[in-house]
Amino acid sequence: MSGSRGARDKPRAGRGRGKSKTQGKGSKSKSKTRLVYGVHPVVAALDRFEAGDETRRPRRLLVARDERVGEIAARAERDGISVETVAAERLAQVCGSRSHQGIACELPLYPYVELEALLGGDGERSPLLLLVDTVTDPQNLGAMFRAALVLGATGVVLTRDRCAHVTPTVTRVSSGATEHVGCALVTNLARTMETLAEAGVRVAVTVESGGEDPAKADLAGPLALCMGSEERGVRPSLKARANLLLTIPSDAPFAALNVAAATAVVVYEAARQRRGS
Repeated sequence: MSGSRGARDKPRAGRGRGKSKTQGKGSKSKSKTRLVYGVHPVVAALDRFEAGDETRRPRRLLVARDERVGEIAARAERDGISVETVAAERLAQVCGSRSHQGIACELPLYPYVELEALLGGDGERSPLLLLVDTVTDPQNLGAMFRAALVLGATGVVLTRDRCAHVTPTVTRVSSGATEHVGCALVTNLARTMETLAEAGVRVAVTVESGGEDPAKADLAGPLALCMGSEERGVRPSLKARANLLLTIPSDAPFAALNVAAATAVVVYEAARQRRGS
């Protein structure tokens, strides 16, 4: 579980920037490009590109006829990006979804960064990282990215196996947050926790019961929050390496929060304490 009772795993430019490894070894995609769709994800990609991030240089923009995305298309053309107008049905086929909002953007593969690039925080704040353990649902991962960006996390860490990766669906659900939060792809979270400890970053693991109330725990300073899936929660081998265990208090007689909602609670509390320290 993810730190609440029954937490469920259901179906600024420059944060965490550093040397990237585009869809690194072990990635689930073999294509040389990726597609993001929806207004917010496309605008986020353009924002990063215009801020000088060449890893997000758009290859082309696809715009559906009769959709109100002309301003974004004009912006892309000013940036020297090819804009193609297609039928809405064709765009749905290309995106694999009808939730494209009339616009999509072809980009280089997602630029995962090295873990070391996240250890310095975002340049202004010490690291507040989100470690994702065995969360395989892209809807949840997208919502976790959105919470991470909005509530103040400085980076996200995913595993190569047994974990969802950044896909068009994840980017859409995140409303483009994947384009603003640095994300590392690692092989082994246990070894990652050892690296974090050596760098002075404490690790807090969320558990269903028996942990400290996040509001009463000391979450200030460099910190990594580890969230697990509904079926298994955070693995025991990772709990054993934690500096502290957290449980979101609840009097509900049923599973109250899914993993994305639980992520929002603990990230908010950690960020709140950091602002006050």
